[in-house]
Amino acid sequence: MGALPESFIEIDGVLVDRRIFTTHFICDVVLQNCRSACCHGGCIITSREIERIRPHLGGIVRYLPEAKRAFLEQEGGEFVGDPERQATDLRLQDKWSMIRFFKSPEEMRCTWVVEDECVFLYPTLTSGDQHDQPAKVHYCAVHSYALDQGMDWKAFKQTDCVQYPLCIYPRDGRTILALQEEPGHANVPCLNNPIGPLMYRSLSGTITYLLGSAFNELVQAYGREHFPD
Repeated sequence: MGALPESFIEIDGVLVDRRIFTTHFICDVVLQNCRSACCHGGCIITSREIERIRPHLGGIVRYLPEAKRAFLEQEGGEFVGDPERQATDLRLQDKWSMIRFFKSPEEMRCTWVVEDECVFLYPTLTSGDQHDQPAKVHYCAVHSYALDQGMDWKAFKQTDCVQYPLCIYPRDGRTILALQEEPGHANVPCLNNPIGPLMYRSLSGTITYLLGSAFNELVQAYGREHFPD
């Protein structure tokens, strides 16, 4: 591969985007007031994930508003969008972020987008407190269902969502751990509002999911040594 790119650090043979050690990041739909903006384009989904989620659909749809339940009923319970009826707009980096699960980008599918948001996104009100009024937030029904069932949501939910805003992909025989890059991120508050822990810390669970606990321990140790908060 030649010289190591300046924007990457090598850890245990993996090229890691340096920005995960310098960027503050937190995924909190209440704090960010984002309406789950990263979910508005739907998500890429694999055939394995479709088969994993399908038996649980009856429980998942209970979180959804009536309009989305009616939509899915009209589609015979099919939550994967029809490419002939829905423009999935799979941008290049989105393809790279998921291509390891497919033989070719043409095999990629996307969840239905209903009213400009993923079919699994649903609104609810926060409880608020004595000083704050309840606010409307948007959560993922797949995520909520997994939590309420005591399941490991990372193992159950779509990988495209779990890994966000990170991605891993091969290049020239090397594994790359990077931030996803695409123009739509300009409208995602969490990537434009540098609050919370440094990304390598706040996304520790995601890094473990993608590359294992041993590798994540190396990332955490590297961050503590070279990029103290």
